[in-house]
Amino acid sequence: MSGTSADGVDVALVRLEGCPPALTWEVLGFTHVPYPEALRAQVFAAFRPETSDVSRLCELNVALGRFLGEAALQGIASAGLTPGQVDLVGSHGQTVWHRPPSANGAGATLQIWEAALIAEITGLPVVSNFRARDVAAGGHGAPLVAWVDVLLLTDDHKVRTAQNIGGIANVTYLPPRLVRGQDMGEAFAFDTGPGNMLIDDAASRATHGRLAFDRDGAIAARGRIDQALLDELLEHPYFGQHPPKTTGRETFGAQYGEQIWRRAIARGLKPEDVVATLTALTARTISRAYRQFLPRFPEEVIVSGGGARNPALMQMLRNELSPASVLVSDDVGLSATAKEAVAFAVLAYETWHGRVGNLPAATGARHRVVLGQITPGARPLRLRPRRAVEVRGGRVDTSRLTEASNPATRDIDVLPTLEMVRLMNAEDSKVAAAVADELPQIAAAIEAVAERMGRGGRLVYVGAGTSGRLGVLDASECPPTFGISHEKVVGVIAGGSRALTRAVERAEDNAEDGVAQIAALRINERDAVVGVAASGRTPFVLGAMEEARKRGALVISLACNHPAPMEALADIAIAPLVGPEVITGSTRLKAGTAQKMVLNMLSTAVMVKLGKTFGNLMVDMQATNAKLVARARRVIAQAYAMVRPEAPPLSEEDITRTLAQCDGEVKTAIVSLLAGVSPEEARKRLKAAGGVVRRAIEG
Repeated sequence: MSGTSADGVDVALVRLEGCPPALTWEVLGFTHVPYPEALRAQVFAAFRPETSDVSRLCELNVALGRFLGEAALQGIASAGLTPGQVDLVGSHGQTVWHRPPSANGAGATLQIWEAALIAEITGLPVVSNFRARDVAAGGHGAPLVAWVDVLLLTDDHKVRTAQNIGGIANVTYLPPRLVRGQDMGEAFAFDTGPGNMLIDDAASRATHGRLAFDRDGAIAARGRIDQALLDELLEHPYFGQHPPKTTGRETFGAQYGEQIWRRAIARGLKPEDVVATLTALTARTISRAYRQFLPRFPEEVIVSGGGARNPALMQMLRNELSPASVLVSDDVGLSATAKEAVAFAVLAYETWHGRVGNLPAATGARHRVVLGQITPGARPLRLRPRRAVEVRGGRVDTSRLTEASNPATRDIDVLPTLEMVRLMNAEDSKVAAAVADELPQIAAAIEAVAERMGRGGRLVYVGAGTSGRLGVLDASECPPTFGISHEKVVGVIAGGSRALTRAVERAEDNAEDGVAQIAALRINERDAVVGVAASGRTPFVLGAMEEARKRGALVISLACNHPAPMEALADIAIAPLVGPEVITGSTRLKAGTAQKMVLNMLSTAVMVKLGKTFGNLMVDMQATNAKLVARARRVIAQAYAMVRPEAPPLSEEDITRTLAQCDGEVKTAIVSLLAGVSPEEARKRLKAAGGVVRRAIEG
């Protein structure tokens, strides 16, 4: 990370696991690599139109790429690691120009550094150019750290702000997780104005270039704040502009700093007075922005960035923001100087997993987007890094994980019964975390399957042994739960129905039978086929997946090894790595549990997206017998109360009459009651809404 201060590169080594909201992180190392004076001079020349041109930008792009690549290697080494132990590099680059969107046109942003050089030097894939994607969606491209602030710094009960003071100062407003109210508002962010940028410029002028910044706030501490100059500076139109808003050197850079310096010296101010006044400007503009634009004044302010290391600025900030408690991010476990580098590591991780990384309430973008561009490293590009699984005594090869021996259970046969089941329970506790790692892939599968089924396609599970039985079980439970035809969700098991209750020898080894099963179902391009095999290499399943792929179907793999042969045949690969089994190779244990969880998510979420529920109520049912009539009445009453909690409950007579008028159709009855329309109109609305009750009610 190289920010608007342009003093060098911050390198953070971060271990990341899981996904929001259960993202876990650990900073393994942090290094700051300062720019050599010659390179820093080139960077500052690029900021100014009068000293920059295309050839210089081109040369600087290469020089910065090489420098950032070497800085990455230095940071990796300082953390005691090698590039082979690192999965991914995230690089923000050096901003040389940033123009926010305005009434006069779309925004534009330019960060330079050649990502291909970083990939070449480190051998690692690189995620870069984060800001451009948000700008393309109509946003300012900043502040991007806002989403990371939400993930890492939100408190359960307190209103917080995350205040970064780099070259530019930006704030993220963080309402508490567990306290909600209209006056709390939602998380959002914006640039409050200059942070260290003008202070650094004045410190350099005050020391004739000897210092690049006001070390420890010593110059400001000797100076006197000139109130008249401060009042004039506070009149800048940016400070009154409403969020979302961003700024940079194009507004508060060297040109503006030079104007301020000349004006101040002409008035007889001492150099240290100018530095003190500009330090006060940063503190005052932050305070004014809080009082003018935040829904609630914060109880805690968490400061990060270089400004957190300036005692003079921090004291002014505490005075301005009283009674809020002003903390440094170190106080909550995140190094103030490392925070932005950590943030872009998180954003790179999210991009790598195909997850959104911007916060439109902060940037002004029209919608959330996946940020950045990916440059492959020395190894073939994998859209998910190969993960290693820790077991007692070290790591194991995840491509054969299901067959590995579990050191923790080697003595299970001599344990007391209670200790035995405690050990099994401890192993089972790893399953949910393994499934959580795969949520982006599961979500992608759900979206794709729902789209195909919405066009009349089918969901077909193919498996053998435990995996096959789980697929058949999930398929057989969908019709009674969601009122869908048995032909729409199908389970296929190697060895046929006999294999549901007993092992059928060698059935799983017959790839040709897998091909035949897919052919018999006449799978086509509207269908989705999920291959389920803990090992990821069962021939019956591989044969079925290959044939489904030839026929144009969506193909998904669900295995507990990675990489696995099934992944090569899949459009979407899901691989919860649960680790070695309690009993070596017995995949009916953790692997089976993980597969059951994934299949539950897949079928349930697809049915929800197809309109088979209203809220969490099963509504796609017909009241065709006494038991179902009673259930239908309860569902209608609950749906009515859910939408109209303040209204008196429906009477039994109203429900019975409406249900009868709707020929026992629960969905039709709900829409008729809540939209106040006839059964015929309710059916028309449901048809137009694709069967989704909520859309039909809204009309």
